[in-house]
Amino acid sequence: MATSTTAPSTSAASIVPSKPIKRLDELLPLPPKENLTTNFILEEIIAQIHLIGDQFPLIDIPLLRQHLWDIKNKKVDPEIHLRGFLKVFQNTKVYKDAYEELDDGMKRSLDIFINGGTEQEVLAAREEGGKDGFVLPPSPAVKNHFRELRERIDEVVHHGHEHHEHTNGHVNGVNGTNGVVTNGLVKKVEEKAVETKEGLPRIFEDEEETRTMEVYAQAPFHNWGLSQSNTPLYTFVPKTVFGLSNLVKYASAQGFRIRCAGYRHSWSSIFSADKQILVSLLNLESVTKIPDAMSITKQDGVQAMGEGEVVEGNEFMGIELVSSVGGEGKGDAEIKAVDGKQLCRVGVSVTNEQFRRWAVKGNKWTLPVDVILVEVTFGGVNGPICHGAGRQNKTVNDYVRAVEYIDCNGVPRLITSPDHLKAAAGHFGLLGIVTHITFELDPMSYAILSPVKPDIGLAIPPLHRKDIPIALRRTWTDAQYASSLVDFEKRAKDDYYSEWFWFTRSQQAWVNTWNPVSSSAGAVEYPSPFLTFMQWVEGWLGQVITNNPIFEEFPGRWQAAILSTLGMVNLPPFKFSEYEQKETDLIKCALPNALHFRRGIQNMRVRDLEFQIPIPAKKGKDEPDFDVVRKAWWDIINLCYEDDDCPMRLTLEMRIMGGSDLIMAPQHGNRWGTASIEVLSIMDAVGDNEWLPFLQRVADLWLSYKDADGALLNVRPHWAKEWEQVNMRGLPARQYLKEHAYKDAIPEFKSVLADIGKGQGWELKDIQARFSNELWDYMVYS
Repeated sequence: MATSTTAPSTSAASIVPSKPIKRLDELLPLPPKENLTTNFILEEIIAQIHLIGDQFPLIDIPLLRQHLWDIKNKKVDPEIHLRGFLKVFQNTKVYKDAYEELDDGMKRSLDIFINGGTEQEVLAAREEGGKDGFVLPPSPAVKNHFRELRERIDEVVHHGHEHHEHTNGHVNGVNGTNGVVTNGLVKKVEEKAVETKEGLPRIFEDEEETRTMEVYAQAPFHNWGLSQSNTPLYTFVPKTVFGLSNLVKYASAQGFRIRCAGYRHSWSSIFSADKQILVSLLNLESVTKIPDAMSITKQDGVQAMGEGEVVEGNEFMGIELVSSVGGEGKGDAEIKAVDGKQLCRVGVSVTNEQFRRWAVKGNKWTLPVDVILVEVTFGGVNGPICHGAGRQNKTVNDYVRAVEYIDCNGVPRLITSPDHLKAAAGHFGLLGIVTHITFELDPMSYAILSPVKPDIGLAIPPLHRKDIPIALRRTWTDAQYASSLVDFEKRAKDDYYSEWFWFTRSQQAWVNTWNPVSSSAGAVEYPSPFLTFMQWVEGWLGQVITNNPIFEEFPGRWQAAILSTLGMVNLPPFKFSEYEQKETDLIKCALPNALHFRRGIQNMRVRDLEFQIPIPAKKGKDEPDFDVVRKAWWDIINLCYEDDDCPMRLTLEMRIMGGSDLIMAPQHGNRWGTASIEVLSIMDAVGDNEWLPFLQRVADLWLSYKDADGALLNVRPHWAKEWEQVNMRGLPARQYLKEHAYKDAIPEFKSVLADIGKGQGWELKDIQARFSNELWDYMVYS
């Protein structure tokens, strides 16, 4: 455990204001470029934060200075610092408002943790919160929305259909269009059957017409990153394939378009639109509420289903091991798993956390690759073609062996043909509404984690030493650089999983590359329940800090330094040896836990731009050339030194991965692998109008790269991230992708979709009318 020392008193040379200070950046002199490191800026904060301390009496400024001083001097203990930062902000309105939205069990756990309680006491308090541990209630705004809907339903008089349901305060099955969907058809009913000020369509979820689908009228929609918003006419939360079929038939009869959303983690405009229909894969509390408690709670209604499981009453939340898919009567050829693999049928509403728990509990099978987030649905991962890491690994969608969906006629369909899956396994919702996806799983294996925090100059060595900003330069020998380059290229080329993080202006990087083994001997639960709790609280605290008025008054370099400090403190290893953090932690855990090594990411909103950069071959050689990767990394680090208050106030992240067989995957055709690289920041950078200009400079750099023969690389953005606002090689992003980056892919994609339609009774114009939106109208159909 770290021991505290007394932080230095404020220097006599500190600036003393003659009048109240409103903005620190107007008062403080800009540090010279050579001083723009986290360590120096922490010293600046410690020395100068008193200048606005009087304006924020609810912040414990002395305690904040003390913890920053300890961290700066390498007296690091994540648990102590997390408690300390909670106390720093504990009396603020932002903290108290966030605290009040927690349930009693979570409040007890948090209070015990802050006051120094043991791991056992914290976890015991969680269990005292009720049968499910932590249960977060709807926020006041959500409660009000539900109350208004309940008032509406009370006014409704059903004629011959009095079996409407109320579940958890939601409204189910209110008719408002003088039409009831029965067996997929809209039929007229008497006018007196509905007497509402604002009617809602009634969609049956079962053949007996005893269950109606949860529906909301004009519920405002926004994505998690707050970059997209609209107001669908109706938002439906289906639970059965039968109900979803009826919904599509209703939409067809009424001329509506339908798009789906899970946890809403995409930043681009791939969602539904005003006055159209949105299908939510999860209940609206889960997908609109921050914080989300899924990673630290038990799930209601989970029932065993052979070697799989299902959430009671929801056909889209099931996990099922199957021996084959398809065959006669199923609409496509039968497929079976290859030797040593296992087919697994997963509902699109299954979350990564639910699947992780199932895989670890069963200890037999696992997805070979996945995104880090657990607060995301399988439908949400599949829709925009998401990925993991490792040069031998492709996108998550590449492990799809069957897709079940509702077509534009409301008919359940199945696709197993490998030729068709090249489009159907990653179709952005354009083919139809996916209900289930069958994946090919690997036998369970165990990751050997040994993350390190090397000096930034050695983590990914630059092409030239002058590429290192002066503030980050250290004296390293030629032999040290050469050794580091060998280490980097070996990790990038050979390791099963490989990723690098750099928190803005940090002297160190965080390197997390690892390989799995088959033996479970010595494996532990990672992160442990207590570490999971801490990670969840870290995300929650991050949202509290970044939304606090004092944080918004900090110069951008202060914001970046504090977030960089907290980020590095809470990643292993935690011990320092001399200046460099040389000591390592060796962790062995189940592969799904290694893929999802961070929990609670959902709790703190961020902005994110990500590009997929093809790794070219070396000149005249049959091997990857990682020079482009090194350049892409250091170009952004240098960009972060062009502006004193860098708009990228969180991280630069990079994962090395393989290519993809999916036609519309950004990694498609990348024979030698892909550098999946992204920049992340906080919402305040967007509010300061700094983020989008920064993204343009990032895009200009990454899109400038060429292969060994001088040809421009086909650099393409992640479909789910922030790409629409920038120009690409002199053209608006949409135009560039359509006319250049996907010039050949889009016609091929449409051709495969059309071929699927020939066998299933629909045409491209039909699926465009039902499932497209303005973005895809332009990208695919114009």
